[in-house]
Amino acid sequence: TIDLTQFRTANDYMEAANNAEEMQLIETCFVGWCKQIEQVLAESDQMRKEADDIGPKAELDHWKKRMAKFNSLLDQIKGQECKAALGIMIAAKSKLIKRWKQLDTQITDSANEAKDNVKFLYTL
Repeated sequence: TIDLTQFRTANDYMEAANNAEEMQLIETCFVGWCKQIEQVLAESDQMRKEADDIGPKAELDHWKKRMAKFNSLLDQIKGQECKAALGIMIAAKSKLIKRWKQLDTQITDSANEAKDNVKFLYTL
């Protein structure tokens, strides 16, 4: 493993990007994060199996849980470790950046959808 909190500046990112051993560790970590995020997104996209007459309270509870899940994920992505890893990947011009940006967009969209639905359902 690698302590990503040690990388704080653009110079730190460049040094890590030019170190093959560190890059391998960071890319492995990055790929693991991507797979975990993809799993969370896939699970969230699966159909809910509930009765048709569940009512607004159950619907609100579902969206509140989903909102909490995605907000937590967004908080982690905004954390120092993810920022450092992303900075290093950008400095290294890694091909994984495109995949990461797509996942980041999907997470943000899912969080916003959940927030909007919670706001709407509170009005009922």
